[in-house]
Amino acid sequence: MNRQEVVLLARYVRAVCPQQKIDEYTADAWHDFLGPYSLNEARAAVHRHVTLGNAFISIGEICAQIRRARNDRLARHTEAEPPYGDFGDASYKAALHDERRAIADGRTEPVVVPALPPGEKVAEYEGRGRALLNSVGRESISRRPELAAPCPHCDAAAGRPCTNGRGDRRVDAHPSRIEASHDINAGKAPAGREDIEREIERRRQAAAAVAARLTEPPEPDDDFDPVHRTKAAAKKAGVDEETAAS
Repeated sequence: MNRQEVVLLARYVRAVCPQQKIDEYTADAWHDFLGPYSLNEARAAVHRHVTLGNAFISIGEICAQIRRARNDRLARHTEAEPPYGDFGDASYKAALHDERRAIADGRTEPVVVPALPPGEKVAEYEGRGRALLNSVGRESISRRPELAAPCPHCDAAAGRPCTNGRGDRRVDAHPSRIEASHDINAGKAPAGREDIEREIERRRQAAAAVAARLTEPPEPDDDFDPVHRTKAAAKKAGVDEETAAS
């Protein structure tokens, strides 16, 4: 922007902001800041600023509006790819630099890549991967064989990780689920919740029986000599043999 264009901009600002003070030195001072920009960019910046309800505008606000508009155009633009066989020489870099400058100055409209069509709902995709594997004769094998069966403990679905009491994911599967998944991987019918509860009760009873036997007091033994840790009958027999030998 040359000095004559800055004078035109100052007159434009005086027309849309009559309360703002502009004198004969305003254009010279503004030229130091608006030199790199075009008159159209500066007029558009003033227009945007005034339409927001502002009655005054400074040179800093004009520059900020210009930079904001340039960044918006560059963000909406898709740069051209280098031609085939180009190795990043100076010609492509210079062309890319000119393209960016033209987009930023507003001399060229940004080239926007068309958006992808809206996707379908997630619910419509559920089970499609398993159906695709089944259609080609392959089973949907999980990467974690311990998750092949639903968890009888936390009711996690097959293939989904187990959860704790707070609903957070567990790193390891519950032991009952590991046994059920082992049966499925071996071709057996997995144990249900009732079967698991019966097995747990059986193991509790067996453990209680073992604990009861361990805590029972030992039966008294009249032949046991606690001092010499030997049987009294065997000790007496040994004494009789020594007497007979003498």
